Amino acid sequence: MSIILIGFMGAGKSTVAKLLSDDFIDLDKMIEQQIEMPISTFFDLFGEDDFRQVEQEVFEAAIHMNFVIATGGGIVENAGNLDVLGFQTQVVYLKSDFDVLWQRILKDDKNQRPLAKNKEFARKLFEKRAPVYEEVADLVIVVDNKQPDKIVQEIRDWQGNL
Repeated sequence: MSIILIGFMGAGKSTVAKLLSDDFIDLDKMIEQQIEMPISTFFDLFGEDDFRQVEQEVFEAAIHMNFVIATGGGIVENAGNLDVLGFQTQVVYLKSDFDVLWQRILKDDKNQRPLAKNKEFARKLFEKRAPVYEEVADLVIVVDNKQPDKIVQEIRDWQGNL
């Protein structure tokens, strides 16, 4: 069964996934391979609705691979994805304060985030998504001021108790 990491942009999903397993999927990278362009370019050309459809198709395929999956922050924006998450038993929400996340987003030069160009818009997205992350999560880990290896250990300890 897949371990699925969810949370807002900048929560550390990809970093934690890499540490949890060599067999991990960064869903955003998998999507970029399928669409053959950066997600930000796809957003500009086709919009968020088309992106969410592609994301759902790639996510549904990834679930069957039984790997650790680092999702994009907007995975909860699509009802189909919520259905898939609802059937999973190892959904881990990496939870953080918005201001901490915003600082991480600003410092991240590697990832272009099409929905994080404006702090207030990003804050509204965060406030909309946070309760949904909580609802679908089987485990919630507050990641503020925690090193990635500590987060990984919490996930492993939790898995040992399943």
